[in-house]
Amino acid sequence: MLKRNLCSSLIMAAMVAVPVQKAQAGDAGAALGGLILGGIIVNELNKNKQRQRTVYRAAPSYSAAREENRQIQTALNYFGYNAGSPDGVMGSRSRSAVSQYQAQMGFTPDGRIDPYERDFLLGSYQRALSSSHVAPYNQIMASQGPSGLLRTYRNEQLGISTTAAQAAPVPAPAPAPMPAPVATSAPAPAPVPQPVAPAAPQPVTARQENASLPAFTFGQSDRSVNEHCNQINVLTAANGGITAPGRVKDKEFALNEQFCLARTHAMAESTSITATIPNMTDAQIEQQCEGLAQVIAPQLTSLSTSRPDQVIADTSAVIQSSGQPIQQLASGGKVCLGVGYRTDNAQMALASAVLLAAAGQLGYGEVISHHMREGFGTAKADPAGSNAWMQMALESVTSTAGAAVMGQSPDRVAVLQDATVGGGSAALPAFPAKN
Repeated sequence: MLKRNLCSSLIMAAMVAVPVQKAQAGDAGAALGGLILGGIIVNELNKNKQRQRTVYRAAPSYSAAREENRQIQTALNYFGYNAGSPDGVMGSRSRSAVSQYQAQMGFTPDGRIDPYERDFLLGSYQRALSSSHVAPYNQIMASQGPSGLLRTYRNEQLGISTTAAQAAPVPAPAPAPMPAPVATSAPAPAPVPQPVAPAAPQPVTARQENASLPAFTFGQSDRSVNEHCNQINVLTAANGGITAPGRVKDKEFALNEQFCLARTHAMAESTSITATIPNMTDAQIEQQCEGLAQVIAPQLTSLSTSRPDQVIADTSAVIQSSGQPIQQLASGGKVCLGVGYRTDNAQMALASAVLLAAAGQLGYGEVISHHMREGFGTAKADPAGSNAWMQMALESVTSTAGAAVMGQSPDRVAVLQDATVGGGSAALPAFPAKN
């Protein structure tokens, strides 16, 4: 009996002790969740919780997965991508429809829809149900169909405004009635004109002697990454999809496609991290990112004249002098990279990529290469300068496990290598000599 009472007491004590430990862990998590360094630092506890929620969501029950697949198939069919009957089974027809959707939106057309692509598709479907009958979307729906409406939603997400509906043309007024003819007397004969002496030539004035073509000094406006990628995405859709490995014919266009893909991944990652930043508005986050761009501005000016290792060393010195943890600064750089693209601030995006490369994530050298090649946020560099950053990024991705960033899948890396190293290069024909 004594033993039984002793066991019961031990069990009750254990039950009391467990909630206390859980409460203490929860208090520690809440305390860590309030940490913000520099206004944009994301605490790692919230990031881990976000990942856990994402993993849980990616593995729903069988019935929930079937229902989600039905919603995806229904949305694909609505926007003109034939996924077949919405039965909840993602077969070959559904995967083909997903690939068509991905290609037209500028995503990687692999037939496997990721959470970002799924949420955009389903959100656009719900939006179309409520807005496709109002201006200007009803005109887009009538002239371009549901797929044109989806492209419009994508452009708006990228910061490209939708043209407002044009006013209906005003009908021209009816012509006034012709007046009735009035009888008149015969006209008097016209007087014979007298010959007029030719006028003496006028002397050339000083203004005529000094005439010249206008010469104005125009300010140079920054190029828009949003407009650039919108044009690339339209051409990609017209070509039937993104350039595949081993099929690089136009190296410049293939690099631009990869740039816009990297940009899309950067914005998606920034959005997911921003959701874990407590007690800050979008305007406050953007203000902090503008400060980042100002701090890294001196390093941006040396991109065209310094080697990548020199720029990285200079930026690393700035990072170390800040006194902030490298991992948290890197999280802030990822936030600001996406913010720069969403707000069409090329210099902010470029500064964020330089910070990330200096923080040890050399795969972001791809972004720096694209910016230097096209002149986004910096002056256009010679091919050797931009290629040096690209080669550094590709070597990092292919030689270091887990170093891939911005969706640098094997296919993406293969296209970047083909377009940078010599795939698809032009050459004179070489035929065997005739005997």
